[in-house]
Amino acid sequence: MIFFVTGASGSGKSACLPRLSDLLPEVAMHDFDELGVPADADKTWRQRTTEAWLRRGLAYEAQERSTMICGGAVLGEILACPSAPEVSRLELCFLDCSDIVRIDRLRCRGEHGATQDTLNWAAWQRVHVVDPEWRADVISADSAPEMLWDRWSDWKRGDERWQAHIVDTTELSVSEVGQRVAIWARRRLTLG
Repeated sequence: MIFFVTGASGSGKSACLPRLSDLLPEVAMHDFDELGVPADADKTWRQRTTEAWLRRGLAYEAQERSTMICGGAVLGEILACPSAPEVSRLELCFLDCSDIVRIDRLRCRGEHGATQDTLNWAAWQRVHVVDPEWRADVISADSAPEMLWDRWSDWKRGDERWQAHIVDTTELSVSEVGQRVAIWARRRLTLG
């Protein structure tokens, strides 16, 4: 099984990774960006990095071990990756927070991401994770040519194949975020 913990910048993905490692020691934990982020990282880089993580997750599956990747993956891109059908089970947890909290977190980190573009990306992701019909062009236009968008292009909101567990991190500490994600993952693991 491969877990993705996703969300826009400032939602708590990387921050909760150490806590998740403590709570789920049997799961191989990785930060999406640990493969390296080029200065010109774009949509195609993100899509190809998602595919690389799926392939790595498949290698863990061959060893009968689950994988969790925390970072910038996007549900529609995960499902459109060439290796997605080979995965025994894909599970996605989407972390979100209010815009004010997101900006405050990014400012505290001293990052350049405290911008309107960041808030726009967060708003798009918030709808995308619930509705596969919402502006798929945002990720499919000018994408990596190997992506297979037709896998889900006709899916509608409510389709059981388009699922994500959503955690609002606005009022939660990093430890609480990790705990909520771990409880969700543990439940998914017990489903076999």
